[in-house]
Amino acid sequence: MLAVFKTGGKQYSVKSGQILKVEKLNGSQGDSVYFNDVLAVSDASDHTIGSPLIKGAIVEAKILEQIRDKKIIVFKKRRRKNYRHTQGHRQYLTVLQIESISVGNKKSKTPTKEVKKQDKVAKNSSKEEMKKAAPKKKAAPKKKAAPKKKAAVKKTTVKKKAVKKIG
Repeated sequence: MLAVFKTGGKQYSVKSGQILKVEKLNGSQGDSVYFNDVLAVSDASDHTIGSPLIKGAIVEAKILEQIRDKKIIVFKKRRRKNYRHTQGHRQYLTVLQIESISVGNKKSKTPTKEVKKQDKVAKNSSKEEMKKAAPKKKAAPKKKAAPKKKAAVKKTTVKKKAVKKIG
């Protein structure tokens, strides 16, 4: 199922399970976000276009992380006036994963991977076998420290005092 929704002054075309970056939304990692401003929904056989919005259509997404976009350099210059101004800008973004798209009673969910318990047990048992099969290494005997060299004897020199000339 495909949906077009509006957020942050932009329109996004998404499918279930898709990951996208949008303008910053309030919420923390793992929170669910619902978008009601759905402009169009398309299924394999049915296409619905709102005028301007579809009533009862919701796009559900999960916040994966809050990030900042790459830096954009803003450079202003006025010729012949010796005016140059450089400034950088990084936009705050929210990374979303689309969980489901629903119109009234129809709902499209993200396909989730189901791991069977037998697979988990097999993985755990193989790890245990690997631990048992690997022989334990004996602690290597500590090496004796190399004998220290004697410090070289320094020669001392006596400085002569400066003689003051009277005159």
